[in-house]
Amino acid sequence: MKCWLLLGTLMIATLANAQRPEIFPDCQSGTPIPFNVGDSWGYLTASGIVIPPQFKSAGPFSGGLATACTLQGCAVINTKGQFVSPVHDPHTSVMMSKYSEGIGAVEKDGKWGYADVSGNVVIPPLFSYAGHFERGMARVSQGGKYFFVNRKGERITPEFDGAFDFSEDLAAVEVDHKIGYIRRDGTFALPAIHQGASGIDFSEGLVAVRIEGKVGFMDSTGSIIVKPSYDDAYPFSEGLASVTSGGKWGYIDKSGNLVVPLQYRIAHMFIEGVSSVLLSDSGKWGYIDKTGGFVLPPIYDAAMPFCAGVAQVESFRLIGVDSSICRTQRYEGKHGVIDHSGKYIWRDSNDQIWKSPFCY
Repeated sequence: MKCWLLLGTLMIATLANAQRPEIFPDCQSGTPIPFNVGDSWGYLTASGIVIPPQFKSAGPFSGGLATACTLQGCAVINTKGQFVSPVHDPHTSVMMSKYSEGIGAVEKDGKWGYADVSGNVVIPPLFSYAGHFERGMARVSQGGKYFFVNRKGERITPEFDGAFDFSEDLAAVEVDHKIGYIRRDGTFALPAIHQGASGIDFSEGLVAVRIEGKVGFMDSTGSIIVKPSYDDAYPFSEGLASVTSGGKWGYIDKSGNLVVPLQYRIAHMFIEGVSSVLLSDSGKWGYIDKTGGFVLPPIYDAAMPFCAGVAQVESFRLIGVDSSICRTQRYEGKHGVIDHSGKYIWRDSNDQIWKSPFCY
């Protein structure tokens, strides 16, 4: 589906390889969320549209700032939609998509570095990947290896085959195809001895771990808390974690009790007290509470997790397949944004046609 309401990298049709409790840079109540009407982008909250569609593109807010582009160029805006930096030509100037601790990752000539709100480069573009800063550290990649740098761009941890961002002061790193966890000084808190699972980040004191092909959860001391018995699992969020076995998803609590049966084709993380799930029989999405009861009925053809009090939903039908090297499906329907009562904050007035982003 067209990911027109920017909710990070989590796609509607499938769970990403690793979910985080916060799938959007800033999901605090009242944070404006980008949405589009045709080719124009604006921002809305649970109270309605707060910045009318006027941009050619609009990035998510983080720390009260976002990058938006017009025909004249791109600039930083505040939550009122006002430009707070000079307008830059994105083809000749470095521009970042989101900010953290006053700076953001920028790309130039295929390399990534960091710049401040005014566009001044503070760390030269040297990396093949550059993540966001958090507590003065950022995850980067160079020469096929991953490590963390400080605000001067200096490497402050060893290099690893792979690395994830810090969560609860521990970061997952890959060494020889095994996953371990490091502290902020780069030393190992947990050695790289297990295989990883989709819920690779520590969340609410636990992390998913794969042992002999099955997934359970361990704590920060390395003790196994939930016996590995599932095919995969995602991080705990609001006291529950989604787990799968035999192609069905459900939810467990921190004692390993299955509190919502394995019955869904897809089950997202709980956010703002609810989770979007895909039913296996009808192929429809709805929202459940922590007992498994539906708080919003399964009537949607696509439904994303809530963020800042709103969620993206879609109603559509398949109308054909485009024949090309990358075959994609074509859909006709409406996009919408709902609040927790199921009321539409905004919805397409007429049916739209779009292509699936997935090739098959």
